[in-house]
Amino acid sequence: MEKVRQRCGYHFRIDVESTGSKGGLSLAWRWNVNIVLQSFSQHHIDVIVEENEGKKWRLTGFYRSPYTKDREEAWNILRRLCNLGNYPWLICGDFNEILYGFEKKGGLPREEKKMEEFRQVLADCQVKDLGYSGNWFTWERGNLPETNIQERLDRGVGNEEWRSLFPNYLMQHLPHSFSDHCPILISTEHNTRRHQGTSFKFEAWWVLEESFFDEVRRSWNTSTGDLLQKLAILKGNLSSWANQVRRSRKLKKETLTAKLVTLLEADRDDENLADIINTKIHLNLEIDKDESYWEQRARIDWLKLGDKNTSFFHKQATQRQKRNFIQKLHFEDGRETIENEEMKEIARSYFVKLFSSGIQSSTDRILSGIEACVSDEDNKNLKASFTEEEIWTALSEMGPTKALGEDGLPAIFYQKCWPIIGKEVMNYCLHQLNNEMDVSTINKTNIVLIPKVSCPSNISQFRPISLCNVLYKLIAKAISNRLRTVIHKCIDKAQSAFVPGRMITDNVLLAYEILHTLKNKKAGKKGYMAVKIDMSKAYDRVDWNFIEQVMKKMGFEKRWVDMILKCISTISYSVIVNGLASESFLPFRGLRQGDPLSPFLFLFCGEGLSSLMRLANAGNRIKGVKASRNGPTITHLLFADDCILFAEATDTGAISLKQILREYAMTTGQCVNLDKSTVFFSKNTPESEKTAVLQILTIRISNDIESTRALSQGGKEVFIKAVLQAIPTYSMSCFLLPKVLCNELEGIIAKFWWQKSRNKKGIHWCNWKKLCFLKEDGGLGFRNLANFNIALLAKQGWRLINYPDSLLAQSLKAKYYPNSNFFEARLGSIPSLTWRSVWSAKGLLAKGLCWRVGTGSKISIWNDLWISGKETDKIPNQANNVNIELVSDLIDATSRKWKSEVIRDTFASNIAEKIMQIPLSEIAHEDLEVWNGEPTGEFSVRSAYKLLQDSSQDPIDINLQTTIRDFYRKLWNLDIPKKIQITIWKFSWNLFPSLANLKIKRVVIEAICPRCRLAEEDGSHIFQQCPTTIEIWKQLKLNWVLTHSNLSMWEWLTWLFEKGCNEQIRLICCGLWFIWYSRNLFLYEKKQLSVTDIARKITSYISELDTSRVENKVPRSIDCFPQSHNRGTVTIHFDAAFDIQAHKSATGLLVHEEEGAILASKALIHHNIATSFTAEALAGLQATKLGVSMGLNRKKLVECKNRGEEEVEEQKGEERFENETEKQKKRKDGFISKREKGVERWKMKGTGEIQTFRF
Repeated sequence: MEKVRQRCGYHFRIDVESTGSKGGLSLAWRWNVNIVLQSFSQHHIDVIVEENEGKKWRLTGFYRSPYTKDREEAWNILRRLCNLGNYPWLICGDFNEILYGFEKKGGLPREEKKMEEFRQVLADCQVKDLGYSGNWFTWERGNLPETNIQERLDRGVGNEEWRSLFPNYLMQHLPHSFSDHCPILISTEHNTRRHQGTSFKFEAWWVLEESFFDEVRRSWNTSTGDLLQKLAILKGNLSSWANQVRRSRKLKKETLTAKLVTLLEADRDDENLADIINTKIHLNLEIDKDESYWEQRARIDWLKLGDKNTSFFHKQATQRQKRNFIQKLHFEDGRETIENEEMKEIARSYFVKLFSSGIQSSTDRILSGIEACVSDEDNKNLKASFTEEEIWTALSEMGPTKALGEDGLPAIFYQKCWPIIGKEVMNYCLHQLNNEMDVSTINKTNIVLIPKVSCPSNISQFRPISLCNVLYKLIAKAISNRLRTVIHKCIDKAQSAFVPGRMITDNVLLAYEILHTLKNKKAGKKGYMAVKIDMSKAYDRVDWNFIEQVMKKMGFEKRWVDMILKCISTISYSVIVNGLASESFLPFRGLRQGDPLSPFLFLFCGEGLSSLMRLANAGNRIKGVKASRNGPTITHLLFADDCILFAEATDTGAISLKQILREYAMTTGQCVNLDKSTVFFSKNTPESEKTAVLQILTIRISNDIESTRALSQGGKEVFIKAVLQAIPTYSMSCFLLPKVLCNELEGIIAKFWWQKSRNKKGIHWCNWKKLCFLKEDGGLGFRNLANFNIALLAKQGWRLINYPDSLLAQSLKAKYYPNSNFFEARLGSIPSLTWRSVWSAKGLLAKGLCWRVGTGSKISIWNDLWISGKETDKIPNQANNVNIELVSDLIDATSRKWKSEVIRDTFASNIAEKIMQIPLSEIAHEDLEVWNGEPTGEFSVRSAYKLLQDSSQDPIDINLQTTIRDFYRKLWNLDIPKKIQITIWKFSWNLFPSLANLKIKRVVIEAICPRCRLAEEDGSHIFQQCPTTIEIWKQLKLNWVLTHSNLSMWEWLTWLFEKGCNEQIRLICCGLWFIWYSRNLFLYEKKQLSVTDIARKITSYISELDTSRVENKVPRSIDCFPQSHNRGTVTIHFDAAFDIQAHKSATGLLVHEEEGAILASKALIHHNIATSFTAEALAGLQATKLGVSMGLNRKKLVECKNRGEEEVEEQKGEERFENETEKQKKRKDGFISKREKGVERWKMKGTGEIQTFRF
């Protein structure tokens, strides 16, 4: 080994001598790294590697003997090493074992038990295989084909910390000729990795720099040229600016850290404390920039900035970078390459071929089945000039930090810099949309490759995603938003995806219903089949010419069609491989996944298949399937790019389907993927027919398509709600999951919530049910999965009621309730799983529905729910009012007002008051059955779930008391970090590991307070009675919190929240958190903080929180609608004030021209007003009526200005206020009330005094 060391240029080594001819290990290194030996044996050498750059990590060279008697000893060594430190850890060497059967070729199969032992060892050590490039196997024996055996016995494995420390590592299996094992080369920084080039990329952290907006404004105002030229100049200037800022950031962070250390070591005085707070704020801002940098790269949507998640984002970003890195690709002839230039050419050639147009056959027949469906009025609306509001709507709907397009500018740039660049961007987009469009210069698209499998090597194993420029997407999204308004007229009912008013779950439920019918069809001479078709590269093969012909046949005008075609036919592509762009090329077909227009255009392509199926059905070539005898005939169902075709299971039916698919492919460019397509037969289909069909269609059979197998703590709370509990949502929307399964899923989530760290079980301090209470009821708002399942299914029932013309509703009604309605439907004798699931939510829907009063002629006074506050019971019938049955008997049809005398004579005073508060529209309309849980009357899963949760709680439960709800509302509304809120929540329920609680759990024997040794350590002692705690409260000048120290923890906290002001409660909560923190520091780390230090930390932390809110001036949400309007606009400001005691409201209106001249003002008083929402709605209605009375036509804008910039447009004098009510509900009252000697003075914010009047 000494000769080998010298020949390789290594300076030092550690050797473990061999035993005879067996074993032997050696580790060698050069002088530029420091190696610290930890341990060694015949099986391993374990060292700590200290590099010059300051990186420190752990390396274990490992050898496991192939002999059975030594196997367990080697595995146990690895398990022991796992517990000897928390360094980034790399293990490499000869494991003499494989993980999976496919890692061996030739010889006898490996025993599954041995492979499972290996997998379990790696899991116990929390390490994962690091992958490789090069030859698949690392060991080979046998020179004859029949005796040759190859296995992957050598490998490298590492923990998550090591993979994050070296995200650019590369592991290679090198060629060999001198040994039966191949050498393994591990490069921690592979030098052929990303060479990003000089392309511009906007960084999200730039908007946090104080000088950013000044730099944008300076560059924009001093540059000349059109929009694209000014953006190019701006990008160059921002690159230079960012380089300067980047150079100073690291130094600034180090300087601030050093300064903070010095300040913390100094004696405390006012100047010192002020410097500490100021330094912490600036240091936190630098940390926020780091967090923003890594968040942009991590692509994590469920977790947002603001809770110091930098390490999490960094870990996710580096893992994503490693996962997406392309290590090798194969040429068409099978050769392999790891060179970026060659891999770029492989990818480019693949997509050039894919996007090349094929031979298109005549489309006459397929178009004959498509009817004109777009009216002249539709075309008139589509062709109308685009407005500024449409452009802003398109921008505001975009994700701020979604993947960058070719120009490197994300949506956040346009959103944040809109006041500076907005006018010119708006003018550019409107010029393109309202004149001859030419978007070729902004339609350059990057194709990025997302791996679909681990360690992909073939280009087909990647999912291509097209990254469009935001400037193009603004234009395309404005067009798609208009197209959305007519798309439902154009697309067959069999398609349920992307069409407003339809849900893809409709077709899922219908498909399962039909499959249930086929599965139970045992009688009849003819069988039926369901053929599930998968289209290969469906978006990429769409023929543009076919899209054009379909749209023209549907009745779209030529100018509109040409505009859309210019969007998809002026593209130029570049493929990105490991950060490097290939040469650009032009496509001749295909749609981009990432283009806002693509989903709708693909629906037009799918209409070709619907047309052929309709024609075949009309010509009796295809006979569809019915879910019941009287149900609609269904020939096909479409799920975006997937579809299910239904036909008779005969050779004639199979031949017809094959001809339809062939014609569809020839005219649209689509290609059926036979490997992923399957067929399912009804129970009565003869075997001979099945064989004939399979031979004709050449696809595989499916045994059972109707399978129903389901599938810091602040950060944990977000993760549970946004990720873990969202995973089963799709299945729960269609199927009623067994309660056992829901309980198992909840058990997994609860284990994650309470565990201390990975593989370390924590104490479950309360049951899951308590965590699922609403936050205001004392829980954490986690989902009760069983109730959430019912709420999701109730949405399907709601759609059956409100969309009776949908295919799903028609099929289910014909089968299960042909002569009644959904609420009267019975389960039936052989119901499908889908019907059982939807039917189970019927009770919830019945409980949540109520009537909205119109004419009142359909509503029974005594038997229906129609009065607010009477949701759970009916009004008792009065014996002296036998002639009054309907609500219409209580309404004066002429004046459209309530008959107050009749109502007061008929009902109790409290009920009469509620009836009088129900608003009546001035124009009579039909009574509407609406959802009681939402002011809009529309069903929502959120309100249905809340209704279930409320009804499942014990009426006398403590959580329903008003004082308790007030306590938790105050807690969750406090402006303090999430971790402190959750800690206080735990204190309130006594769910924390005090020694008294741990003694109850039999974790400890003694429960005496470790600090004072005077009493048992329970919650009251820790936070009220311990001498250390008493001194802390006194130094914080909160002596009054100790006046009721004899109260229980819960009573004491509720008393504090009731008596203290908001700022005092914040200080108390932070105090409780730091008292608990200092106690844990003393108990577990033997570090004691003085009372003065603890009090100083608390006040310093509060000051830091307060100051950071003031200092952080950069908004994190999209600003309100830009202040740019058409000339001649008249603005109406309106607002409302509400007196909850007297049930009155006041409306204030102010009308002024664009130049500021006041045209009119008005104030009104309204009586019998139930809620502030109603008051706001009435104010909006009065504003609309005032605009109509002043003759504002549809070209003028009535703007509702009140904190938000909501807008109402007048159309031909018609009142259009319904869509604004939801926005008005979210506002706070916008008037300031001043009572002076019985005079109520109402003043609208920002508009001056409106009116003085007396109540």
